[in-house]
Amino acid sequence: MSNPVSEAPASTGQGFNRYVIRSAAFWVFGGYAFGQIFRLASNLIMTRLLAPEMFGIMALANVVIAGIQMVTDVGIQKSIIQSKAGTHRDFLDTAWILQIFRGISLAAIIFGIAIALWVGSSSLPAESVYADPDLPAVLAILAFSLVVSGFRSTKSATSNRELRLARVTSIELASQLLSIITMVTWATYSPTIWALVAGTIVANVAKVLAEYILLPGYNNRWKWQWDHAREIFHFGKWIFATSLLGYWVLNGDRIILAFDITAAEMGIYSIAIFIVGSVRGALNSIMQKVMYPALSRAVREGENCSNVYYRFRLPLDLIICGFCGFLFVSGSTLIEVLYDDRYSQAGPFLAVLAIGLFADRYRGLGLYYQATGKPKKMLPIALSRAMILSVGLPFFLYEYGFYAAVVFLGIYPLFVVPLQLYLKWQAGLMSITREIIYTAFLLPGVITGYLFVVFTKNYIG
Repeated sequence: MSNPVSEAPASTGQGFNRYVIRSAAFWVFGGYAFGQIFRLASNLIMTRLLAPEMFGIMALANVVIAGIQMVTDVGIQKSIIQSKAGTHRDFLDTAWILQIFRGISLAAIIFGIAIALWVGSSSLPAESVYADPDLPAVLAILAFSLVVSGFRSTKSATSNRELRLARVTSIELASQLLSIITMVTWATYSPTIWALVAGTIVANVAKVLAEYILLPGYNNRWKWQWDHAREIFHFGKWIFATSLLGYWVLNGDRIILAFDITAAEMGIYSIAIFIVGSVRGALNSIMQKVMYPALSRAVREGENCSNVYYRFRLPLDLIICGFCGFLFVSGSTLIEVLYDDRYSQAGPFLAVLAIGLFADRYRGLGLYYQATGKPKKMLPIALSRAMILSVGLPFFLYEYGFYAAVVFLGIYPLFVVPLQLYLKWQAGLMSITREIIYTAFLLPGVITGYLFVVFTKNYIG
C-alpha cells in the first residue's frame, strides 16, 4: 500500500471540530455569495455589449455540456473524499488518470454532437437555436475546456476532504473574476459570441493551473492500480445512476414545459426558478463541500453520524424553512420590487415553487449514504421524484394548463418526504423531536415575509 499524503490535522480524532466546520462553511457561503455578485455584474455588463441571441446560443451550449457531464458522472471527486484510501498516493494517481480519460471522452462526445449539428443543420427549423451556424463551432471549442478540466489536480478534492477551503474558494473566485475581465475586454473590441467562449476557457485554464501551483498537497503522477480503479467504479456506478435521474429532476420541468408554452411564458417561469435556484445553490454548496466531508470523516472514525447530521441540520433548516416561509408569503411582492410589470406573473410562481424548498431539508440523507459507501440507497428517492415528475407534470400541463403545472412543480417534492423520513429512520438518523422543532423555523420566515410585504406597500408603493 502506498503512503498517505501528508495532511494538516483538522480534527481531534472524533470528526472535525466546530471551528473547522464553521470556517469551512464561512468560506463556502461567502464564496457562493461573491460568485453570485460577480455573475450578476458580469451579466449586467455583457448584456450591454452583446446581442441577446449570443446569450441564447451560449446558454444552450452550456446546457448540453452540463447534461453530458452529469450523465457521465462517476463520482471521482466524491470517491477521494469518502474512501479510506482517499489520501494514498496510488489512489489519487488512479483517480487522476480516470479523470483525464473522462475529460477526453466528454470532449469527444461534445465534438461529435457539434459535427452532427453542423451536418444536420439544414434539416432543422430555420428559427431553431439548434440551427444557428455558430452553435457547432461554439460546442467544438468549448470541448477543449473539458480536456483541460480533466487534468485538474486532486489537490482540490483532498483539500475539500479536510475542509481546507480558503484557498480553493479564493482560486474559484479569482478564476471567475479573470473570466469576466477577459469577456468584457474581448467584447469591448469585438462584440461577438467568442467573448463568452474565451471567458469560459480562460476560467478553466486559470483554475487548473492555480490549483497545481497554490494548493498544498501531492502532485499527481502517471500511476495506475486496478484495485483502486475498481473501488472508484464500484462507488461511482451508483453515483452515475443518481446523477442521471438528478439531471432529469433538475431540468425535466423546462424540457416538458417547452412543448406547450411560449418563449415569453418560459422566460417568466425562469425568473421564479432563478430565485429558488439561488437558495438551493447556496445550500448545495454547503452540503457538498462541508457536510459531506464531515459525514465521511465521521464514518471513517466511527463517530455518531446522527449527531453530525443534526449538527448541520440546525443551521440549514433555519435557512431552508426560513426562505420557504419568506418566499411563500412575499413572492409576489418581491417580484414587483425587482422586475417590471411584464414579469408580474412570476410572483405567484415564485410563491408556489418555494413550497418545494421544504423537502430540501432532507437532502443530507443522500450525503450520508454516499459517506457510508452505499450511494445505491439514494436510488429509491431519485427514482420516485423522476417518475412523479414524468407522469404528473404532463398530466397537469395538458389537463389544467400552465399555472396548474407550476403548482404541481411546487408541491410534488413533498410527495417523496414520507419515503425520505422512512429511510432516515432506517439509517438511524431520525429524531422526531428535532424534526418537529426544526419545522417551526417556518414561522420566522413567514413573519419576515409578512413584514416585508407591509413595509413595501407602505413605504415603497
